[in-house]
Amino acid sequence: MKVDNLLVILRKPPYGTVNAAEAVRHAGAASGFEYKSMLYLIDGGVFTAKKNQDAGDTGFTGLGESLDLMSGEMDIFADKESLEKYSLSEEDLVEGVKIDDGEVLKKAIKEAQSIMIF
Repeated sequence: MKVDNLLVILRKPPYGTVNAAEAVRHAGAASGFEYKSMLYLIDGGVFTAKKNQDAGDTGFTGLGESLDLMSGEMDIFADKESLEKYSLSEEDLVEGVKIDDGEVLKKAIKEAQSIMIF
């Protein structure tokens, strides 16, 4: 049986809109439906993988721990340049999130049957 590749790119930070929650939800759900899914965090989306998030009174839920749990079901990458831009390091991220210098993203774009951008 052929497995389709889904690439979900998250560019928006985790609070202020539903983009981060929807990106995580779509990537996670696809993993359960015979897709090989990848969640790629770039720009402000890298904050979604930050450890110990405190949503405060925003009305949003921190998603970092969800990513930790989902990393066994799908590949999750954070863009190295975006991490540097926001002064985040690998130690700031939840377990299971890998760092990419852009090469994984290039390959994923070529191989994906579907791409969703949030």
